[in-house]
This record gives sequence, structure tokens and C-alpha cells, in this order.
Amino acid sequence: MKQVTAAVKTALLIAAGAVALGGTVTAAPHSASGIILTYDLNKDQSLPLEEFVDARRARFAASDKNGDGVLDESEYVYEWEGKMETRLAEDRKASVKQTHIRFHAVDKNDDERITLDEVEAVGERSFARMDANKDGVVAKGDPEPAPRRTSQSDADSAPTLKQRPMLRMPTSHNIEGFVTLYDQNGDDVVTKDEFNAVREAQFQRTDENSDGSLTEQEYVLEFEDRLDAQIKKTYDGQIKQTYVRFGVLDTDEDKKMTFAEYMVSGFAAFNRYDTNGDGFLTLADPAPKPREREQNTTTTAQASE
Repeated sequence: MKQVTAAVKTALLIAAGAVALGGTVTAAPHSASGIILTYDLNKDQSLPLEEFVDARRARFAASDKNGDGVLDESEYVYEWEGKMETRLAEDRKASVKQTHIRFHAVDKNDDERITLDEVEAVGERSFARMDANKDGVVAKGDPEPAPRRTSQSDADSAPTLKQRPMLRMPTSHNIEGFVTLYDQNGDDVVTKDEFNAVREAQFQRTDENSDGSLTEQEYVLEFEDRLDAQIKKTYDGQIKQTYVRFGVLDTDEDKKMTFAEYMVSGFAAFNRYDTNGDGFLTLADPAPKPREREQNTTTTAQASE
């Protein structure tokens, strides 16, 4: 069994005290996989606290462009902005690729066109799945639909390191998201008519040449427009939060962030996912209890899927 050094134990005690301050302003990745992928210097898929601190120290030094040993606000924001732009570009590429795949899944007769009938056939299945209590409407407070079945090979496969997408489109795959997307009169209830009306309106907007069918180009371009709007929203929100986070972590309010202040958010993230408290992050660690705001996390799936 792995042993924790005295230095690690001391650091964990310090970190425990830091969580009260840093828990809501964590800048480190919001998953064990994300933290390991970001900070596992030797790529062995196991991240001891010492290695995490070393990697954070290297990242801090790289962000300190003027070499004065501290980060000012612009250095702190610029470092995160660069990483965010890279992540968003990767997420956009993956989302567009998935949209091409989705087009061919909806185009059941393989004629390189999607008709309204094909869209409605997908919609019929989606509404039926969300209407878990079979009362003909989908309303806030309804039971969530049963999870989609996975193959036995997926169920038996070992967990793998995977970065959680930063770019998350509005989803219709949970009750709250479904109602938010399709409730037209604001009564927190989606009828079949409302659902069909929203989807038909989206079809008409996407059909740029008004020929009654969607080409793959029309289908993808419409989604890219929504994707780019979400990217801007995500970017603006992340930048705003980074300024807020700097202010919170700069505890002495001297407009300079020391490495100790920088590590408050780092320790908070490490401790959250080191659920067995052994000073190592691995995929074998049990998942932490979700925070309330994580319960309804959206995905990159297209809302009209």
C-alpha cells in the first residue's frame, strides 16, 4: 500500500484549512481525470501530492512573465485565457465532428437530406423518453428518464483518463434542460405541441434555401452558429470568474498573488478528489459527492438531438 510522507501529511493539513476559502473559486480542473491529465508530469496516471505541487510550481513560474516571484492580475488572467482558448478550440472541433455523425444518424434513408419527417421521428422518441411517467407532458419535478443503456464491453472496461469538456451546450437530456429549451409559455410544462413547434421552427431556420429538406452543410452550419454563441458566452463568463478568483485568492489585497495564495485553489481541488485521503490521485479513488451545482451539468450534445 502506498505510504504518505510526513511532508505530504503536513501539506494536506494546510490544504484542509485552505478549502474553506478556496472551495468556491477552484481554478484547477473539475475532475480527477482533468487534474491528473494536467499535472501528471511522469505520465504514470497516478498523481502524488508532491508531483502536483511541483507541476503547479512550474505552471506558476511560467505564468510569472516578469520573473518577480508573484503573479499580478494580468499574468494570472492571461495564463488561464491561453489554456481556455486551447480547450474551447478542441471542444469545438469535437462538437462539429459529432454533428456530422448526428446528421447521418438522423438521415435514415441515406439520401444526404434530412426531412421534417425524419426530424419528427427522432423527436417522437426523445419526447417519449423524457415523459417517464407517461402523462403526455414533460414538467419540472418529473422523474428523470432512465439512463441510456451501455454495452457490456463499455460496462466492463476500466476507467480511462478523460478531460471534461469546457464547452457545454444547452442539453435536452435532463428534465430541467428539456423544459428550459421547449417551454414556450413559461409554465414549466412542455406539451407535445410546444415541443413540436420549437423543433419545426428550428428546422425552418436551418433550411436556408427553403426547399423542405436539410443538407449536411445546412445542418452543420446552423449548429456551428449556436456553438460559437455558446463559446463566446463561456469565454466571457470564464474571464469574469478569473478576475473574481484572483481577488478572492489575493487574501492580503496587495494585487499580487504569491505561490502560497495560488495553491489555495490547487489544494482545494486535490483534496476534493483524493477521497480516500492517501495523498495520491488515481482513477481508482471513489468519486466525491457531487456539489448541488454539478447535479444538472450539461453536456456537449446538441439540444435538438
